[in-house]
Amino acid sequence: MPATLVVLHPASLSAPLSRTEDGVIYEASPCQACGVAGGADWIKVDGTGVLVHNARGRERCPVAAPFDWETGKPLTALPEAVAA
Repeated sequence: MPATLVVLHPASLSAPLSRTEDGVIYEASPCQACGVAGGADWIKVDGTGVLVHNARGRERCPVAAPFDWETGKPLTALPEAVAA
């Protein structure tokens, strides 16, 4: 027997609230590798992908493995130019 879907909201939904509106609280997720609070981003530095902590001035995560940005293959050692 086919399922019958019931339309609960016949009108189109409005756009989501902006993160800049009053009353909205933004909480950054913890680092995916080490769990430190404050959010993290993958960035490209001289062709190498590294994970950085945003709350600490884009400090490189000491746990996350760097990778070749083009291929996605993990690197065993961090290149000198990216280590600093």
